[in-house]
Amino acid sequence: MASYRFETPISEDLAQELFAFWEEVFGPEDPDIPIGVFLGDEVHHNRHVVFLEHDGDTLAGTCGIMTPRANSEFAGIGEVATRPEYRGRGIAGRLCREALDEFSSNGGEVVFLGTENPAAARIYQRLGWRRIAGSTVYANVVNGDSPEEYLVDYFRTPSPVNIVAGDASLRVPMIPLLLTPHDWQVLDGNLPTPMVSTRYAMQNSCMGLCRKYYYLVKRRDADWFAAKTSDGRLVGIATARVGSDGVCNVDGFVHGRFNDSYKALITAAIEWGKKRNAVRFTARLSVEDEEKREKFEGLGFRDGAQDGVFTVGDRDVPAVAMILSDDAS
Repeated sequence: MASYRFETPISEDLAQELFAFWEEVFGPEDPDIPIGVFLGDEVHHNRHVVFLEHDGDTLAGTCGIMTPRANSEFAGIGEVATRPEYRGRGIAGRLCREALDEFSSNGGEVVFLGTENPAAARIYQRLGWRRIAGSTVYANVVNGDSPEEYLVDYFRTPSPVNIVAGDASLRVPMIPLLLTPHDWQVLDGNLPTPMVSTRYAMQNSCMGLCRKYYYLVKRRDADWFAAKTSDGRLVGIATARVGSDGVCNVDGFVHGRFNDSYKALITAAIEWGKKRNAVRFTARLSVEDEEKREKFEGLGFRDGAQDGVFTVGDRDVPAVAMILSDDAS
């Protein structure tokens, strides 16, 4: 067996070989990380390394690790796959250990990965990963802290917050933010599948979390925004989407320790809609998220009619469409 390491951008031939291998192992589902990332689309935002193991000309196993260039304390692991006839030989464990060792040697603090496979979970646990409550996401904290201790400490320190445009640099930093249990049920109802807090429902995505936002913002009628501290921590995300009727729907959330930045974050989404000549602004919220509804009332929104339901865990919760009054806009 021979091991190889490739850093993106990689050749198109190698990328095609890898994606054919992953389709064979995982099936024809949409990948968490699209092929363009391997060809260099996000090279200015993220450092992405792929570790491979070959048996002669046969690709036997893979593991990928992505580290944001602006947040080198984090990394996310994906593309962990072993060809069926090579399973049981420790390939996945070796490749994950190689990725983890390189990350920690560069001063990294925590690596995230997601799995719903009990056999794979046992491998990761032997390597030091621990499941984050309310999810099937695991974290390996280099200093030995539990994931929950790390997340609390990471967001503990106050700092001024700036609102910036969303981009590929958020792909990994959104993992700790979205895996933190938030008091609000529905964090963002604008997404094709609403983002729900892990306090109320299981989160089964890790490196695929960014894909949920990409599905929205790749459209020309939608965009997203980030609340980032002066020391580079992602503490909130908002989205805006203009429908064919000219109505702009806005939504988003912030970490509870940075509630003071929420008005600026949602205002950025509203301003985006104004530049696109939106005729009205709405926010579709859970009727049970009373604090969030109060935040929108402070921005000039008023309760409208019931607007369907949100699925929160194992139950449906009524949604209300709040409307920005003409005076406030």
